[in-house]
Amino acid sequence: MPYEPAVGGAFAFLIESQRRVISHCERLLPASDLTSEDRARLMRLRNDAEAQLARLTYAEAA
Repeated sequence: MPYEPAVGGAFAFLIESQRRVISHCERLLPASDLTSEDRARLMRLRNDAEAQLARLTYAEAA
């Protein structure tokens, strides 16, 4: 999906938001008391955030 030109710091905000999601997931994943469903959910969320971050970074550079 193509991105429209960002107004102000929109790309910076979105990129930082995805980085925070990734960081948060990375902090939670090592916990030993996670159910397999919660671990899978966190991994899926982290993977989605990493993919979105890659798309945003590519779009920002274009």
